[in-house]
Amino acid sequence: MTDKPPSVDRLPLDEESRSFDEPWQAQAFALVVALHKSGKFTWEEWVKTFSSHIKAEPARPGESTNDTYYRQWMLALEEMANSLGDLTTERIDERVGEWRQAYLNTPHGNPVLLINASCPPKGVHHHHAPKLKPVAISSAAV
Repeated sequence: MTDKPPSVDRLPLDEESRSFDEPWQAQAFALVVALHKSGKFTWEEWVKTFSSHIKAEPARPGESTNDTYYRQWMLALEEMANSLGDLTTERIDERVGEWRQAYLNTPHGNPVLLINASCPPKGVHHHHAPKLKPVAISSAAV
């Protein structure tokens, strides 16, 4: 087994044989390669972990091949991140919540910044919770 990640230079570029359907898939791929190159794990360790997820998490009904592949890829990436001790599932969930709050605090059209999770940008007002009472319709309007 080789201890080198696949070369990005050899990835297919045409529409029919492209490797990524979505930008996040390319980012997930690049993250694994970057973690490997920074010495966080060997390529052999990655292949072993990824292979175990391919076997344990087969395609779901109606799931495309690419969707299955990147779901398995992300599960393997999360396992590798957890094994490094740098991240835990709880920390990942916490960070997801922070990004969600940052998104909710960011005005439409502005970039979502993590700092907005705890401190909305100036001039942003929060909408009050909707009143869940039915609207009365006057019989005179009918």
